[in-house]
Amino acid sequence: MKPIVKLMLALSLSFACISSMGQEKKQNDAYRDFLKHRSSQYQDWRKKANAEFADYLSKAWEEFLVQKGKKDPMGPVPDKPTYYDSGALQQEVSSIHGLPTDGSFCHPAKKTGLSVSADYLSAEDLVSVDFFGVKRDIPFSRDMMVQISDAKEKNVANAWDVMSQASFLPTIDAISSIQKEYDLSDWASYVLIKKMTEAVYGENSINERVATQMFLLCQLKYKVRVGSAGEDLVLLIPFKEQIYQVSYITDNNQDLFIFGYTRLTSQTPLYTFTKDFSVAEKMISLTISKPMKIGAEYEKIDQPLWTSILGDNISIPVNHPYISFVLDYPQADLVIYHRSEVDSETSKAVIRAVKFKMLKEGMDEQQSVAYILNLVQNGFQYKTDYEMFGRSKPLFIEESFFYGANNCKDRVLIFSWLIKKTMGLNTVMLGYPNHVACGVEFSNAVNGDAVTHQGHKYVMCDPTYINAPIGATMPKFKGVDPNVVEL
Repeated sequence: MKPIVKLMLALSLSFACISSMGQEKKQNDAYRDFLKHRSSQYQDWRKKANAEFADYLSKAWEEFLVQKGKKDPMGPVPDKPTYYDSGALQQEVSSIHGLPTDGSFCHPAKKTGLSVSADYLSAEDLVSVDFFGVKRDIPFSRDMMVQISDAKEKNVANAWDVMSQASFLPTIDAISSIQKEYDLSDWASYVLIKKMTEAVYGENSINERVATQMFLLCQLKYKVRVGSAGEDLVLLIPFKEQIYQVSYITDNNQDLFIFGYTRLTSQTPLYTFTKDFSVAEKMISLTISKPMKIGAEYEKIDQPLWTSILGDNISIPVNHPYISFVLDYPQADLVIYHRSEVDSETSKAVIRAVKFKMLKEGMDEQQSVAYILNLVQNGFQYKTDYEMFGRSKPLFIEESFFYGANNCKDRVLIFSWLIKKTMGLNTVMLGYPNHVACGVEFSNAVNGDAVTHQGHKYVMCDPTYINAPIGATMPKFKGVDPNVVEL
């Protein structure tokens, strides 16, 4: 190729490259302009929504009847477990596994010392938060701070207006970032915001705390409201799931549960508005859909009963910050605990120990289910919620291993989880008065008591009917049709 031709080709390629780069720059600039325009539009829309809501809040609120918290339809569990065949087995099981009679085996049902703390650094416009081991600084501008003399509509509206015109977006962005980075559940996000507002405002600034909690949660698109009860504001939260033991009001067939700093009775008049903030589109859920990444302080908890059954020394790692977090969890339907994810370290250790035993012994499907059933029946001390906590409290799986004790509600959770994780079989929860058991859908025909649900047969497996085999129903529930819940 002649030099002149090479030169012309090189120039042609250079011009093409420059042209391409120029076109790409135009496209990038156009995209940035588009994003900027969209962001501006969004900000204008949010500003308009906040202004409209402030105006709406200033209107007269409606009166609602405060209702006592709902009772769990299951009721309290029995004080003692039921033993299969004869009462003599109770002494035999206790002597085999060395259960202490004074309850000393159970870890004390108290916080591990890891909780939430927050300090407001006003000079820096920051809230320094330690959220169960997660330490972050969250912007909180002084121009967001409000004063509410009393719990009247106009004062709440003015507070909303002040916060909406302040530089609140850095606060929202920081909370959103923490939610994503640590996979915080909805309830964890509420607890974080609650502690933040308590750091910003003192104990006597109840109304300011509650109004700010509503504002921040609404900006995060959660449907929450505030209510006026005497001189104090309370937070009103509609949950995706049913919860118990918390007072509530009902608006248009929707229950809004009362959280605040003031004790209310059915005699306390409560006033609130009936329309949600237009930006808010989701309700707070109590389901922990992803294992949260709070803290990293694990303790290996010895499981002497599991050790005696599995034949190897078993220690299960449990995340202390997580145990502290769920200690004060609202009581919800049992299915919530089944749908919540288990800490990855805890899960890995438990599943590995159980699977190793099943593979080592060459167990078939029925033998494996029977082994898991016996493991859960005899692997924990039996204690009622009131013995452990002085109140009704279902346990998450991690808590059962931390405390070393549980009851029928918690054992069904662990048993069904183990069956699904190790064998992939479908399970259902069988609800009876003051008791729950489990049903397993086997691949092949298995003898014993069973229920049919939506065309599928589930064989009775009761983790609290001690030493009972597959297919055995407690005598007092023979002939009783259970409430079947898919897990």
